[in-house]
Amino acid sequence: MKTKEKIHVLHNNFWMLRKIWHYTPDYVIWMLVKGLVVGIHNSIDILYTNWLFNAIGKKAPLSSALRPVAAYAIYLFIYTLFYLWYQQIYNPKVRERLHIAMHSELFQQAVRIDLEKYDDPDFYNDFVWSMEQSLEHAAGLMEDTGMLISRIVASITLTGVLLQINVWIAITVLGSAVAVILLSFLQNRWKLKFQNAINPIERKSKYIRRVFMLPDFAKELRTSAVTENLFSAYQETMKEKRKTNLRYGRKVVLLEWGINSIQVLGDGGLMLLTLYLLLVRKSLGLGAFAISVNAGARMQWVLSELIRRLMKYHEHGIFIEKIIRFLNCEPKITDGSLEAEPFETLEVKNVSFAYPSGTKEGKASEKKALKEVNFTIRRGEKIAIVGYNGAGKTTLTKLIMRLYDPDSGEICYNGRSLKEYTLDSLRSRMASVFQDYRIFAASIAENVVGGDFDQEQAEAVEAALEKSTFADKLKTLPKGIDTQLTREFDAEGTQLSGGEQQKIAIARAFYRNAELIILDEPSSALDPDGEYALNQAIASYAEDRTVIFISHRLSSTRLADRIYMFADGVLAECGTHEELMQANGKYAYMFRLQAEKYAKTSS
Repeated sequence: MKTKEKIHVLHNNFWMLRKIWHYTPDYVIWMLVKGLVVGIHNSIDILYTNWLFNAIGKKAPLSSALRPVAAYAIYLFIYTLFYLWYQQIYNPKVRERLHIAMHSELFQQAVRIDLEKYDDPDFYNDFVWSMEQSLEHAAGLMEDTGMLISRIVASITLTGVLLQINVWIAITVLGSAVAVILLSFLQNRWKLKFQNAINPIERKSKYIRRVFMLPDFAKELRTSAVTENLFSAYQETMKEKRKTNLRYGRKVVLLEWGINSIQVLGDGGLMLLTLYLLLVRKSLGLGAFAISVNAGARMQWVLSELIRRLMKYHEHGIFIEKIIRFLNCEPKITDGSLEAEPFETLEVKNVSFAYPSGTKEGKASEKKALKEVNFTIRRGEKIAIVGYNGAGKTTLTKLIMRLYDPDSGEICYNGRSLKEYTLDSLRSRMASVFQDYRIFAASIAENVVGGDFDQEQAEAVEAALEKSTFADKLKTLPKGIDTQLTREFDAEGTQLSGGEQQKIAIARAFYRNAELIILDEPSSALDPDGEYALNQAIASYAEDRTVIFISHRLSSTRLADRIYMFADGVLAECGTHEELMQANGKYAYMFRLQAEKYAKTSS
């Protein structure tokens, strides 16, 4: 490991220890106490053997022999009581506190960071890992630190005991232990190389197994020939796995043989030395003999554990780096100082935007998603923004909601730049249903409210569901708005169709009673009858509100006061339905094409 990397790893581990101290200082204190207690314990039982055997060897009275037994029994009672309290009572509680504190900070950061970070695969992988593994490595670091302290204390006390007995015994024990540790260290390096080589192979085999396990793939497996390809890929993966096992396994086995050989030679040499000192030189007491025999194995174990814990610091440091990078990420989208007043106008002024090159959208295309777009929307207007997929429609909604900022130009709310307003106040004036809306594993009411629900909100929730044309479905559910959606956590939950889920998402927007409503593909999962009913309901509900429809289906455009036709990120056409049809441009072509296809489908 290079010096800079060592410093980096140490810095990361100390960063996490400081973070844990901030969250749960008592955890750090008791971890140190436990480390000292366990370290001393590893030597006390050996010293007890010395006391006991010496008492027996001197043929002391039974009462003298029983004193160390009684003292050791009392010590064991106290030690076991402390250890059980720490492991079974204190540790689970403090880990829960640490878990809550760490995830609260991670959750807050997840909401605070820019949306573009979710589109960056590398950053998103670190984000997911931070959420899933942060507690494991924080608590693991604490336990490894406690064990490291205990092993250091134990090795020092054991060395001191052996030096007091005989220098050559100490040298024999330490020599064999150090040789075993060096070979173990080399073996661990090869195991790490093996793990790095086998991990991508394992991921591939796990993916194939997962495909056959998950219901998401069940239909495709039964209706396509992909199964044969998966079988073939699985067999190739197993061959690669076997070759990798052979390539690294031989070295690991050879080192394991070397370790066992040194242990046998060390134990044998120690036994011969102690027997010589006991029987020939008669310079070793019976208690010292017992200590020497036990201490050899104990010292090897203590030192190998010490090395193992030190190596874990490198692993923790690598993973903690991901948490640090995630928590230190500063958002570009930040609050202004003004509270947003009731909506009057929205002006898009010469706006251009391209997704960052590191994001999924940016990798898919280097061109701008929007190019020099200009338009104005006033209170009460119904605006349709239309165009084919990839025209820039959804990107525009993200800019209006200030999930992204334009690369150039600006968007103004009531004549002021969006950047001048606080994010919460600005977004509270808007309600949106995104194309990739999500339904949560919670009750219908909680999904509509978007949080905790109480019965005082029931009337407003039911009204929102009725306006989104979900009322007929609601009547068929015995628990009404208390019905759990999905069966993720409730076996009695209901599974809604795509169109029904979309109506819940729309009810969520209606419930907010916002002045500006943005509906991105609001009827994409509905059949023509459902789409027509929903469009009428939206028109009725939003009579005095401003509504922006985003769609590539043009069935709702007749309801709009004005239509903006986008193509390749450019605002290509603008006007009412009648005006655009008379202009006979892109909109007219798209509308006639859809009308023709719909007519053929209907017939």
